[in-house]
Amino acid sequence: MNKTIAAAPQWFSLAILLCSWLLVQILAIETANRLDLHFSDGTLLCWQVCLAVAMTLWVALPLWWLIINAAFPVAVFYAIELNWPPMVFMIALLVLVFFYGSVFLTRVPYYPSHPKVHSLVEKLLPAGAGQQFLDLGSGMGGFCLHLAARRPDCSISGIEIAPLPWLVSWLRARWNPVSCVFARGDYQNYSLQNYSVVFAYLSPAAMPALWEKACLEMAPGALLVSCEFGVPGQSIMPMPSTGELGVPAVYVWHMGLDSISGSEQLESQ
Repeated sequence: MNKTIAAAPQWFSLAILLCSWLLVQILAIETANRLDLHFSDGTLLCWQVCLAVAMTLWVALPLWWLIINAAFPVAVFYAIELNWPPMVFMIALLVLVFFYGSVFLTRVPYYPSHPKVHSLVEKLLPAGAGQQFLDLGSGMGGFCLHLAARRPDCSISGIEIAPLPWLVSWLRARWNPVSCVFARGDYQNYSLQNYSVVFAYLSPAAMPALWEKACLEMAPGALLVSCEFGVPGQSIMPMPSTGELGVPAVYVWHMGLDSISGSEQLESQ
C-alpha cells in the first residue's frame, strides 16, 4: 500500500464513499435522460457498493476498510428507510461525534481495558512515594481511578481526546475521594518526560508514532506499557496475562535500557 494512503486511510475511505455515491447519481441521471431508463433505489445501492469495493481494492486498503466501505452505504440506505424523525438522527450523530469523533483523526477507537490488565500493570508501578503514572487514552477513567485507590502515594493522570469520555472521567474524579487528574487533549502534544510508567491501549496504527515519542521523551528506566499491541520492529515477548479467555497480553519496554521481556520485568518487581 502507498505510504500516503497508509498514513491516512480514513480520508481515502471517505473519498471513495463520496466518489462512488456521486458516480452512481451521475449514472442514474444520464440513463434517465438519454435512455429513459430508471433504476430502482436498490439497484443504485448495489452499484454504489460495487464501485466502493472496486475502488477500495484499487488503492489496496486493508480488509477492514473494504468491509466498512461496502457496509456503510447499505447502513445509510436502511437508516433512511426507517423514516425516523430527523431529531433522532441528529442526537445519534452528536453522541457518536462526541464519543467516537476523534477516531477519524487518531485511528484509535474507544475500548476499555480489562480489569485483569489493571491488576497486571499495577504490579509494574515502582514502589515508593512520588511515582507518576499516565494513561494515554484514559476513556472514562476506570483504570486511573482503580490505580489511584490502590496507590494513593503516587500521582495518577489520564489524557483523553474524545469529549464525552473525558467529561465522564472528569466528573468521576470530582465525585471520587481518590486523587486523580484527567486532561483533555491529544497525547501527541503532551510531554511524557516526567512519568515513571506510561500506559497505552491504542491501536496498531498509533504504536509507531508512540514509540518514537517515548524514545525521545521518556527518562531512562521509565516503563512504556502497551495493552495488546506491540511496536513494529521491536521484538519483545508479551507479559503473560491471567490465562483467561479475552484478557489481552501486555507489552512492557524499559526505556533507555536493553529490551527485556515483560514477564522478566514483572518477576523483578
